[in-house]
Amino acid sequence: MRRAMATILICSLLAGDVLAVGRKKAVYVGGTIESLNKHKKAAEGELDLKNEKALVFKVKDQTIEVTYDRVTALEYQKTATYRAALVGGTLGASAVSVAAAAATVGASLIVLPIALIAIPFVKKKNRKRHFLTVAYKGADDKPQALILELGKNVEQEARAIISARSGIEVKAIIEEN
Repeated sequence: MRRAMATILICSLLAGDVLAVGRKKAVYVGGTIESLNKHKKAAEGELDLKNEKALVFKVKDQTIEVTYDRVTALEYQKTATYRAALVGGTLGASAVSVAAAAATVGASLIVLPIALIAIPFVKKKNRKRHFLTVAYKGADDKPQALILELGKNVEQEARAIISARSGIEVKAIIEEN
């Protein structure tokens, strides 16, 4: 019981950093691509901006190409999310929730005091998320959409290149908390 509880606590503490998109990667989070929507979860891939005729997104075992002349709208959204972190190193979950979980599960009297000792060392850490929506016309002239979460090292470059090559201005929505 104690070993299982310790494993659950460690996994919940580390989950916040593991689920983040890579700095140089892009993640398909939504849109009209049926083959990716049926998996019901985000798919990490690589955004290739070297092609001057089309936006290329390589994900799983397929390549999605959107020619720049078919792009109809671009929208960028930056959101700030907060998560708890211990001073000196991130853990991705708050010690308060760990203490609550330990108390509700009926953990041993050893786990609860350790969680309560950690509470004064918890601070909020801001994580910015960058989303780019590319609206375009498909081969059959039906409206299509590609919604990507971009890593922080590629988001500015991607916006500038896609906007310049498509001739469409990026509508920006910035949410600062």
